[in-house]
Amino acid sequence: MIDIPTSSEITKLTGLLAPGILILWVRSRFLDTLPPKIADSMTSYAIVSIAYSAISYPIFHADIGISLPLWAWQSLLYFVAPLLTGIALVFFDHSDKFYAFADRVGLRPVHHTPTAWDFAFKKREASYVLIHLHDGSEVAGAWIKGSFASSTTGDRDIFIRQMWKVRPGGWEPIDPPRSILICGGTIQMIEFIEGEAE
Repeated sequence: MIDIPTSSEITKLTGLLAPGILILWVRSRFLDTLPPKIADSMTSYAIVSIAYSAISYPIFHADIGISLPLWAWQSLLYFVAPLLTGIALVFFDHSDKFYAFADRVGLRPVHHTPTAWDFAFKKREASYVLIHLHDGSEVAGAWIKGSFASSTTGDRDIFIRQMWKVRPGGWEPIDPPRSILICGGTIQMIEFIEGEAE
């Protein structure tokens, strides 16, 4: 017969996993992939919580002469410090200096940007785009503020805020102005043409 955990056991387990859940949840908000389901991440939560407890225990149990109510210590230990740790991990993940240092010492860590699609659109400044579709047609536009490329793994759709026409003598905006949403399954290739798109 399977023993059903009591409410106190569930509370203790939640308290043990809470730092890892909070740290990884904050970090996942700034990753380019969809966060995994909680059930799929229990091992990660446990490992991060154990590491966090090992590091934070000496800090929070040192006698440094600061007297705070129990609720304040628990808030710092289980909420504020994990929150700040998660934010610190976000900056660490997105630090180009870390990847430059790893490259210098001969290491190649997994990049926080999972695909070339995400990398191409992550910090893209204003430019022109020429989108080649599977049916052989092309869509030209300006990648400006308000344009968007999806970051989900399911469908790589793209929204171009301003459509343009390609003429033999150059490019010109469509009049009246139009935007376009293109489903990812129809895209074969995207060219980025650097320019002063406004």
